[in-house]
Amino acid sequence: MAASNYLSYTAREFAMDEDFQQWVLHPEQRNVFWESWLRQYPEKEPVISNARQLVQSIRFRDYSLSATDKEQLWDAVWNGLEEEEEATVETPALPVRKINIWRYAAAVMLGMLLTGGWWWWKTGSRQPAILSTFTRLGETRKLLLPDSSEVTLNADSRLLYAVTGSGQREVWLDGEAFFHVKHTASQQKFIVHTYDHLDVEVLGTQFNVNSTGKEIVVVLQQGSILLNIGEPGNGKAAALYLQPGEMLRYNKQDGDYAKRSVDAVNYTSWHTGRLTMNDFTLADAAVFMEQVFGKKLIVRDTQLLSYKVSGSMPIIYNADTMMTQLGKVFRMQFNQRGDEVWIHKP
Repeated sequence: MAASNYLSYTAREFAMDEDFQQWVLHPEQRNVFWESWLRQYPEKEPVISNARQLVQSIRFRDYSLSATDKEQLWDAVWNGLEEEEEATVETPALPVRKINIWRYAAAVMLGMLLTGGWWWWKTGSRQPAILSTFTRLGETRKLLLPDSSEVTLNADSRLLYAVTGSGQREVWLDGEAFFHVKHTASQQKFIVHTYDHLDVEVLGTQFNVNSTGKEIVVVLQQGSILLNIGEPGNGKAAALYLQPGEMLRYNKQDGDYAKRSVDAVNYTSWHTGRLTMNDFTLADAAVFMEQVFGKKLIVRDTQLLSYKVSGSMPIIYNADTMMTQLGKVFRMQFNQRGDEVWIHKP
């Protein structure tokens, strides 16, 4: 490695450098190169410090699956993710099976996912790099993907990321996430899959996908995205583009969908730690509390659900604190009984 090659590196580029990762993750193994490089270029210390934080926040981990489970996971991911033209494959192609890749992978990885954090499978040149992470109720997680794309995962969500042999970047999402996708010089696609026959295809942009509840909601903040909706052959398959400030709602049960213009910040500000409330109803608050904290809000007087407020406030990832804040905003009494929260006028 040439020391001069690193002089123009940003913190992200350092964080994606394998030798740098090893130095940060294994301090017990002395790395003479990086120690001497820092002495030679002390002005790079702030950048190196930021890069260290990025690597440590990603928390790369090896997983401990058996050889059989690894092979099964490999077959499932490879067959589910990569469908290349036979002409581009020099070795015999693997048989393709139609499977629910997320549910299969989740079953194989169950024991590993319980440990939390990232897991990282570094593979050979023909095999995809695979990452997975999740969040529990009441927490979010900011992620830096290997391609330098950034993801903020909302509470109670799961994400699987893979780069296929052709370089295509794919994500399987169960829950809600905000994406800031890195544009690549080779125009490699970045595709977000959901459970329910809706895929989001981008090159470089900022958008939010929420697959919780009975609908999938996609909101575009910047750039352009292509939505592939439904299954070919069922009569409802469609493809359409979203422009900045547009939202698509997709009904999981009947496959119906509608697109309209919105203020994107109302749907994306959560990833910056703020709850934006423009004509925000008590019903919206109920959805928020159940998604983020698993708390079910119960209102006997259903007319209260239509009460609206406008403004913004910080999101505190503590259920009791958020209930207190929302109670003050709506001027309501919130009484918690286990996972149920009863709401009434004071």
